Amino acid sequence: MKRVSDLNHPFYRPLWRRVLLVAVTGLWASYENFVVKDPMWMVLTAGVFVYAAWVFLIKWVDPADKPAEITGVADEEPPAAEQDDEDVDRR
Repeated sequence: MKRVSDLNHPFYRPLWRRVLLVAVTGLWASYENFVVKDPMWMVLTAGVFVYAAWVFLIKWVDPADKPAEITGVADEEPPAAEQDDEDVDRR
């Protein structure tokens, strides 16, 4: 079972969910900045907002579009019977 904290989780695939997450963190940062005015929470929530915008909107790459070597899933594995001559010489 995949965890939701995994950025490749299918939960984050729809664009509207990612935009909603960024909007919620932006609203929270705005609330802390204009209403509460606590410096620690202003910096913390602004950091969460910037990180969410960076990860979910700017640098987002759909996991289905990633090559196999990045996701760790290979489409085809070479047959086990085939060996290179170099591998045989090393043994």
